[in-house]
Amino acid sequence: MGSVAVGAMVVGTSMLVVFALAMATLEQQVDNSLAELENAAEPIPGFTIEDATNVEGAVVSFTINNGGTGYGAGQVEVNGSAGSFLADLVVTLGVVTGLDIIDHGSSYLYTSTYYLELTGPNIGSSLNITATLGNIVYTNITNTGSVDLNTEHSWVFSDGSNPHNLSDDFQGYLPETIFPGETYTHHYYSDSQSTVTRIAVSNDGVTKVARVV
Repeated sequence: MGSVAVGAMVVGTSMLVVFALAMATLEQQVDNSLAELENAAEPIPGFTIEDATNVEGAVVSFTINNGGTGYGAGQVEVNGSAGSFLADLVVTLGVVTGLDIIDHGSSYLYTSTYYLELTGPNIGSSLNITATLGNIVYTNITNTGSVDLNTEHSWVFSDGSNPHNLSDDFQGYLPETIFPGETYTHHYYSDSQSTVTRIAVSNDGVTKVARVV
């Protein structure tokens, strides 16, 4: 009789061990399933292209032929023109070494050669800068979703080709985070004087397309 009781106890203990292992496995499977559901439930990006505009005849680059001497802080504009181009001088020891462009301007004639001149008095002399014209597409993108948009994970296409990273702005490589509700302006240079018809933006499998006016 005693051996029967001992045998029953061994069997019962074994069953408890098996049950405990089965419960542990089940709990792990449930945890894994919940984690997969949480990952699958992450919101997808939401954004819109508010507008996209060709800015023809804009100043897309410049060449400093002579940085001159004796210059201080100042600004330059396109000579003899009522256009809106405007840039701050970057000066090192009296020599103009660069420009910080504030406004690229528009509608300058491609058939003309333009020089940049000071907007006001400056003690320097011999400055000579020529401007190169082209077409820039200004694109305004609004984050309408609930998650941040990273420009480094986004791509821009013009007329179905020419892909480039959204951080690769015409004015330099500018990685940004577009927070929900924010509007980001991207400047795209088509590398020519030709206009763009369509612009597309893609992020994490979501693509939006807009006509460029």
